Amino acid sequence: MTDLSSAAVGGRVVECNDEFFAEAANMLNPDPPVWKEDVYTDQGKWMDGWETRRRREEGHDWCIVALGIPGRIEQVTVDTSFFTGNFPEEFSVEACGVEDDMRLSQAFWVDLVPRTRLEGNSVAIFDVKEPGRVTHLRLNIFPDGGVARFRASGHPIPSIENVCPSNAPINLASLAVGTDPVDASDAHYSPPSNMLRPGEPGGMWDGWETRRRRGPGNDWVSFKLGLAGTLQEIRVDTRYFKGNSPGWVSLDASVDGTIWLTAVPRTAVEADSVNILRLRAPIEAEYVKLDIYPDGGVARFRVLGSPTLDSASAKRVLYLNSLLGQDATRFFRTVCTSTRWISEMLSCRPFDNPQSVLDVADITFADLGEDDWLEAFAGHPRIGERGDDVENREQAGTRGASQEVLAAMATANKEYEAKFGFSYIIYASGKSADEMVNVARRRLDNTRDQEIGIAAGEQRRISATRLRRMLCMEGDA
Repeated sequence: MTDLSSAAVGGRVVECNDEFFAEAANMLNPDPPVWKEDVYTDQGKWMDGWETRRRREEGHDWCIVALGIPGRIEQVTVDTSFFTGNFPEEFSVEACGVEDDMRLSQAFWVDLVPRTRLEGNSVAIFDVKEPGRVTHLRLNIFPDGGVARFRASGHPIPSIENVCPSNAPINLASLAVGTDPVDASDAHYSPPSNMLRPGEPGGMWDGWETRRRRGPGNDWVSFKLGLAGTLQEIRVDTRYFKGNSPGWVSLDASVDGTIWLTAVPRTAVEADSVNILRLRAPIEAEYVKLDIYPDGGVARFRVLGSPTLDSASAKRVLYLNSLLGQDATRFFRTVCTSTRWISEMLSCRPFDNPQSVLDVADITFADLGEDDWLEAFAGHPRIGERGDDVENREQAGTRGASQEVLAAMATANKEYEAKFGFSYIIYASGKSADEMVNVARRRLDNTRDQEIGIAAGEQRRISATRLRRMLCMEGDA
């Protein structure tokens, strides 16, 4: 498992109510805590951890941590090393899933670890049963005291920007997408998983380094990529490795981990540099093997390419299945604002595969009544008016339209709503503003019952396309 809260992968303290004696950020240090016998600060004894002042009123102390890598937590570690007369008597951990700190005030928190007793100068490990994807944790200590290290270990569940194909290649070899080392020749100084950390390296300690090779051969490491895909380029980052970087590297690739093909032949690399090596031809793989010659250190290793659609959509279904309640509701509400449709979709989780999501959505749509459809229609901005990013992309045909055409669209919207009592709904993707105006005028000749049926069909197409995009599936509905 990966420590998803570690500062090494971007974990950080968002807020805490007190850190008088020692800063809460110390808890996220990936290194073991240390003791300094005679070191004091202006506040008191220097401690390697988070320590609050002695509480003289009711209540307890707390700290909110943003995970460096969102995911499913399976184990929590509370380390009170060197805190002997100043450790908390009890602690608890809560979790929530929000995409940014600004939404924390509306977050729904769930218990990961209930209120539990702690011992001083000890390392306590607790298993977690909550299967949801979390982004933030709240560590509560009762009533006050100090914690040396706090770890939240689990499995990454990446967000859409780390998974879905785009115009730019994606890093297929990152802890953030679940890449795992399979085997390595040597990890004497540091593990190869360090190379997969997101963000920039912090020093020579922040990478993979082998011992000095005295015999024949070379060092190597193999990985199972978090996303299978078509490889285009690798980056071998040797920053901070100056007299101990490899002289050369090569890369092999495999679909199944048994049959290997040379993707990058043995190539010289520079010390203390980001070495960019393009493949002679794109190659599809789920496993890669990096050879370094003869030994040395690498700070970061990136495999850039395009994930396969199956691999990307599988990650997205994992994401959908693991969302906590309010986050799952928000996911489906982006697709369709019908309360009944959202409720039915939530009740059908977990989904087996991407197609099952589309199938259930379609079956659920078929059961909706007029009130449900009207609620769904009400969730759309008027055609030609600005909505959220998804809606603006769908209405791309209205961008750049003349003022005359936009005025005609506004008039058509007004006449449509006056006659039918709901917003004009049309599958706008790929249509020009002129085309949408003309369709609206033709549909004004329909009866209300006819138009509800037509608008419902358009809504189903819009929703299916949104779902496909959110699940990284190709093509429109």
